[in-house]
Amino acid sequence: MGAVTAFAKTIEFITKNPKLVLIPLLIALIIAPINAFLFKNYPMPFEGQFKAEKQGNVIVEEYGRVFTEDELKELMEYLRIFVIVALLSALLTAIGEYAVIRGAILIEQGKGYSLLNLLKEGIKNMFQVFAINLVVGIIIVVVLFVALIPAMLIAAAGAFAGSFETLFVLVFLLIFLLEIPLATFLVGAASMAVPIYATKGSISSAFGCFGLGWRNKLSTLGFGALLLVSAILITVIPGSFMGLAFLGSSGFTAQLIMQLLETPFQALIQTVMAIGGLMFYWELTKLKKSLEEEILEKVQKEYEQEKE
Repeated sequence: MGAVTAFAKTIEFITKNPKLVLIPLLIALIIAPINAFLFKNYPMPFEGQFKAEKQGNVIVEEYGRVFTEDELKELMEYLRIFVIVALLSALLTAIGEYAVIRGAILIEQGKGYSLLNLLKEGIKNMFQVFAINLVVGIIIVVVLFVALIPAMLIAAAGAFAGSFETLFVLVFLLIFLLEIPLATFLVGAASMAVPIYATKGSISSAFGCFGLGWRNKLSTLGFGALLLVSAILITVIPGSFMGLAFLGSSGFTAQLIMQLLETPFQALIQTVMAIGGLMFYWELTKLKKSLEEEILEKVQKEYEQEKE
């Protein structure tokens, strides 16, 4: 129930306070031309894996071929640019994430705010939020990798014994029944990291999101699933259609148009993730506080009865 309630409150809050979406939208608009410029010469970075040529009336297609030296250099250049863009995007996104969460906290407290002041606060806390997201991301990757080891060992054993096909179903079930729920749970727990930091002002307290999530496993799993479905519906599906429309296009203009068309969807999902994590954190702590009050009240009543 906590997951559904928190998600419903997230949608309601964003609907009532659409101005907050302007912050991640501004960040996305800043990132868009940078991405377009850096990726203007890389429409399809892995097209070197496919080659087709005409020999007479026959078209010969070659898949999975080995990269040439020039193609490897091009791939390494692409990866270098990708890392630069990813770091820059993560830093700028951290500004928007903190600003949106602080704005939501101020609104909930009944205080006034300005977008400029929120952006200033976001800039001040940019590196802290970036560090939190980086550590949380590393934790998620490590946990998922460790959980994947049994499936990897089974696949390796199957390949060594020459019966990989027989064990394929078991490997698939392990991944499906373990990795997907675990990833969903981790997404739900990680969504609370920055909201906890924005509330308490302590970086170390942000990592308590995993403990809080573990104590509320089903709610965290459900909330993570809702966030992932939202991300698919808001960004992945529209992005796929736009990607197909510009498939194979190169040059700054084509990349810029595609990036700009994606910015509203990116801004919306960033807002949903930020506000959602805050609402879910509040929901879980409210349930905890409510339970503690209920226990205290029960103890008090028992004490009074014994006294009588």
